[in-house]
Amino acid sequence: MLVTVTLNAAIDKTYKLERFRPGKLHRTKEQLSLPGGKGINVARVARTLGADVIATGFIAGYNGRFIAEGCAKAGITPAFVETEGESRCCHTLLDEESGEVTEVLEQGPVVTEEGFAQLQSKLKLLASQARMVTFSGSLCAGVPADAYQHLIEQVRQSGALPVLDASGPALVHGLKGKPHLVKPNREEAEALLGYALSSEEAIIAALRDIQALGAERVLLSLGADGAWFSEGDEHVHLPGTALEQVVNPVGCGDALLAGTACGKLKGMEWRAAAQLGMASAAANALSVGAGIVDIDTVARLLKQLQS
Repeated sequence: MLVTVTLNAAIDKTYKLERFRPGKLHRTKEQLSLPGGKGINVARVARTLGADVIATGFIAGYNGRFIAEGCAKAGITPAFVETEGESRCCHTLLDEESGEVTEVLEQGPVVTEEGFAQLQSKLKLLASQARMVTFSGSLCAGVPADAYQHLIEQVRQSGALPVLDASGPALVHGLKGKPHLVKPNREEAEALLGYALSSEEAIIAALRDIQALGAERVLLSLGADGAWFSEGDEHVHLPGTALEQVVNPVGCGDALLAGTACGKLKGMEWRAAAQLGMASAAANALSVGAGIVDIDTVARLLKQLQS
């Protein structure tokens, strides 16, 4: 079983526009509202790929109820901690003419010390039933900066494998917990390490440096340049698949993580699991909403990557 942790869950609202013009009135060509936040995107893709998934984290108010009910409708077991306030909304504007994507992200609720303690207790129970636990995304206000470090250490003690996808201080502290796998993208890795990943030599150095900071394994996503996987002294480049058109790149990293996690839960070797992740990320790019993949499309793209 997979448990996903989304500390700052959201309603993801995606608007498809013919053309986005600042300061002008817009009418959508298509719109979609889904339970969101990076961990919930992971949960939705993993469920589509056949995994049994429990989603936890914080929810609040009417938006929180929408998130929990939406997870349940998608076959994901909701096990959230309710807190005061209102869960955030995150808005994505897709400009068909230019292909540009604009995101507006709300702040989310403030979590109390008592609320964080409730989450720790809930996660201890969930992790004892799980094989893998993913931690994805930003921290709510009120959550300690080193929350991921303590939660990862707690998951390890419960016997599950902790996986981290975060940025900034949350990533820095989370690495101290020694995650089983960490999945930064190029920008997150460059901000963490303080140098550009402008060559293969720099990328391999980055993989080694991230491992030295505490990660057992690194899955570094590079967008159109594919991804790199590192375990010990092994560093493997995973080419991406060419897509004629990208509808929405938001959530591709979450789909990459979900596919890789599902591959490992199915007993695959890391390279094969990461290829499933790459196929899932490409399938996500073809969907309007974040964290949505078509299972037949994933299978077709996976064959391309394996050929």
